[in-house]
Amino acid sequence: MGRVKARKGETSGVRPARVGEGDAVRNLLAEVARDEEDQTLLAASCHLLDSGVDTARFAEPFRLLVFERRRTLLGAVLVQGGNLGSKPGDHLAELEAHQNLYAQQAGMQAKMFDRVNAVTAHLAFMAVAPTSRGQGIGRQLVRAASDIERQRGRRMLTGYVWDDDLTLMYERWGFIVSPPETAGFFLREKVGNLYAPSAAALSLTEGSRLIVLPLVPEVRAYDIGTADQPFPAVVGVEEPFDPTHLDTPQELSEMKERIEAFARQQMTLYGPERARAMFDAFLGQSRN
Repeated sequence: MGRVKARKGETSGVRPARVGEGDAVRNLLAEVARDEEDQTLLAASCHLLDSGVDTARFAEPFRLLVFERRRTLLGAVLVQGGNLGSKPGDHLAELEAHQNLYAQQAGMQAKMFDRVNAVTAHLAFMAVAPTSRGQGIGRQLVRAASDIERQRGRRMLTGYVWDDDLTLMYERWGFIVSPPETAGFFLREKVGNLYAPSAAALSLTEGSRLIVLPLVPEVRAYDIGTADQPFPAVVGVEEPFDPTHLDTPQELSEMKERIEAFARQQMTLYGPERARAMFDAFLGQSRN
């Protein structure tokens, strides 16, 4: 289907949704609201839109963008703050018998995802009217959302897909697509000339895949898995660390000790060979 140009005097393109367009937006996005939780989120977002609430003042603001042509809404996207890692991943299940270790690892994962979410925007819903698909509207919506979130300081845009055709579409748009089981994240923080990693795995809903669009060059995809112990779809975010705000060298020494303790812990948990391979994969190539 070819592109349809706007007539003279009519608007065409992506813009923020306006007060009074809640019903139209909800109708567009209803088909991608998979369950009751999604439907509640969508209904609440559209209600806030029509109530004229300034969501930019929220701790985690959301954005509703629409594609309009000839005064008709043909597509919409809802982007919210990062929402990854809300519960311990399935990979921690084997530690549940060891409560102290489980609590420690679950706490580390929660803190890790808090840091990932701080630099992440999440593509909650995106849909185009059935009669207008194949015209590049979805790509324009995602591109506009990406530009806005990049300007806000976000480093990546995430989402979930269940359909193989949609998976291929997002891959064509530059997204990293995880296998349908697990996705991993890590941050690399530079302390002096050393990159100290922290990593966590996200267990996905059965049949779903995580998609990640890097918004800046510092977000990259890595494969640090093996055939026996896969750790697929690992996404790294570089966090250069400037220690100039620290008051004394003692604080740097304490940080170094924590890094070394973390390394020893990973050696104990995963075994020396796998832990060394994991660290080498994203440390060895990252030093200046």
